[in-house]
Amino acid sequence: RVRGSPPSLRRGTSRLSPCRAATAVAPATAGVDKAAARELVAWLTVEKGLPSEAASQVSFGDGGVATLVSDARAGEPLIEIPQNLCVTAVDVADSPIIAGLAAGRGELIGLALWLCHERAKGALSEWAPYVATLPNAGEDHPLRWPLKELETLLQGSPVRNEAVSRAEGAAEEFEAIRSLIASDSEAYPSEAYAFLTKDAFLDALSVVVARAVWLNAANVYAMVPLVDLLPVVGAPPPGVNPAVAGGGEAAGLQGLAKAAGVVDYDAATECVTVTCACEARQTVPVVAIDPLARNSGDLFLSTGVVDQSHCGDYLVMSASTVNTDKLYEAKRQILEGMGMSADMQAFPVFADRMPLQMLAYMRFARVQEPSELMTVSFEEDKIVSPMNEYEVLQLLMGDARELLAEYENSSEEFELLQLKEQGLSARAVTAAKLRLQEKRLINATTTAVRRRLAPIRGIPTKQGMEDPNADLLEIFDAIENLPNKPKQMFDDFRKWARGDYEDQIRS
Repeated sequence: RVRGSPPSLRRGTSRLSPCRAATAVAPATAGVDKAAARELVAWLTVEKGLPSEAASQVSFGDGGVATLVSDARAGEPLIEIPQNLCVTAVDVADSPIIAGLAAGRGELIGLALWLCHERAKGALSEWAPYVATLPNAGEDHPLRWPLKELETLLQGSPVRNEAVSRAEGAAEEFEAIRSLIASDSEAYPSEAYAFLTKDAFLDALSVVVARAVWLNAANVYAMVPLVDLLPVVGAPPPGVNPAVAGGGEAAGLQGLAKAAGVVDYDAATECVTVTCACEARQTVPVVAIDPLARNSGDLFLSTGVVDQSHCGDYLVMSASTVNTDKLYEAKRQILEGMGMSADMQAFPVFADRMPLQMLAYMRFARVQEPSELMTVSFEEDKIVSPMNEYEVLQLLMGDARELLAEYENSSEEFELLQLKEQGLSARAVTAAKLRLQEKRLINATTTAVRRRLAPIRGIPTKQGMEDPNADLLEIFDAIENLPNKPKQMFDDFRKWARGDYEDQIRS
């Protein structure tokens, strides 16, 4: 069912298609009680033939919280679910009720239709014990937020436009499906599809987006019993040991590490496997490392939860070349040869390191002499010239400042005060956590850029410590201070209104 999923089942590009919809293991399990989780284990073991040792290392309690039954070693499998117990696009295509509606649409849409149908069957559903662990997502999932709240609460956030687009796309998908049903009453009798209401569809889609598991090895999405109860944690940056995602000593933190699991499909055993990435002690929580390495904003769009301890969180910033540059064509060809775009190239910017690939790209984009083109290195952190470096760093600083200026208030303290307020809605609290996380990343970037700028601003010359870039520095300083001008003008107006300038006027 998992390995061999036919490519035709993945055709179609809905606005919630795999390339855009953030889907992986997710913590949308607050409504799952201990009884439902244990009934699921019993059903899988007794009725579906799941080997008793397949999930014996993990115990599920209230809220679907998973803990280790005994100590685990790195590389040890914690859960193994055979592919025939997973729900994929193959199951959707096998359903006579929903196969036609799902054809040509994204996998997530098909899985949402499957969940709608199984919920409508109630106790008669073959998957009833599993469906019982897929409770309603509720009104606080981002797909269910009113558009006005998305635009207001996520003002300034890089994910706001995507959040609005997904919510609109979900509503459009439903309308398109209902139109298809109405257009052919013989193929789609209205009484057979009474279960497919807008609320039912949007809630099922919210659950699927939050709980579906992306399996890299199989290149499919799957609803995987037990595995999708594990809360997701952000993946570490590329090249960093995945054990860091569990916290503890591996991450330089105090306390015991969580059992951080790597989730994927194992072709040898034909199972979806959760493999422990670190040494973990008995009773610690079991979590799943995000296989798509998304940042906290993308995870929020999927799950409605902000991972404030994301060990590999990052911003996505873009850079481009100047199309009026006399070297534009040469630069475009070189960049495209390296698999990059000359018009708009996105880069992840992590909190604890300079974006070296982005710096190299921007250095390359700003060189003016043909002889300098080949001096730019994308492999190492190599300065082309002090002037080029100064310009690049100022541009990067300006981009970061523009990101902060998009928020209602650019300070981190504003969000901390918001989180202390009484009576805030769950949505407002979640949005404040997300904005705080994003601002911390932006401020970490500006701090790193300032450190880089410091030695360039005072390069020794024959005249002593005079800055050879003094004229440029004055220009860039003026640009940096532009965002503060409206506030300065307002402060001066208040002083005038209070009469603070009366003595000066009289004299």
